[in-house]
Amino acid sequence: MKIKLFSLLLLGIISVTSCVSSKKFKSLQEDNANLQKMLDAQKGKLTDCESSKMDLEKSIAKLNSEVGNSKGELTKFQNQVSELEKMNKQKEAEIQRIKDEIHKAFSMVDGADLSVKQMGDKLYVSLPNRILYKKGSGVLNKNGETILKSLSTVFTKNSGMKVVVEGHADKTPVKSDAPFKDNLDLSTLRANNVVRYLLKQKVAPEQLTASGRSSFEPTGVVAEGRDKTAMDRRIEFIISPDVSKLYELSKKK
Repeated sequence: MKIKLFSLLLLGIISVTSCVSSKKFKSLQEDNANLQKMLDAQKGKLTDCESSKMDLEKSIAKLNSEVGNSKGELTKFQNQVSELEKMNKQKEAEIQRIKDEIHKAFSMVDGADLSVKQMGDKLYVSLPNRILYKKGSGVLNKNGETILKSLSTVFTKNSGMKVVVEGHADKTPVKSDAPFKDNLDLSTLRANNVVRYLLKQKVAPEQLTASGRSSFEPTGVVAEGRDKTAMDRRIEFIISPDVSKLYELSKKK
């Protein structure tokens, strides 16, 4: 009887133990499955992070390359600016040199009668007609020839220089017996005669151009002690110094 009872008790214990172990095993299996899912999810995130990292590294490399290129372009631009500034200083020095030569050539002319202005790369030199011509005449006077002879040396020394000689008149109608039709004819004749005289002084023809402007471009300047249109009656030299050599020099660099 005791043996039978013990056997039943042992069987019950084994049954209970087996049931508990089976539940625990299933629970562990579920935990393991969940952990595997979490691990797989983390692996996926890690893969995404590594992919993002590679993309970022590529972007950084591209940006670094662009920065390097930008620095190179900036350096190139700064060099160009520096070169242009240097060239501009050389150009201004060249124009100033021409100015000095012109003032020297006109040293015999009263400063009040001489106007030398710079506009851009050009010099505008203006002389009243009375310095070069008698009133109403298209023939150069001796004083005018002397002045032009001195000026011609500036042009011959600077063979690349271009000069436009403009004749200007006022609005006073020409006399009926004058050897020219009107002020346009007179201003053109005077400009032509200046050019002809400069050619006699061996100034190269390709340097010179003559133009008559009649009374179409008054100065608006009234000289003290002279009539209101005295400064309108003038010969104007529009001088373009040869700065092309400076540009050519910069291209070689």
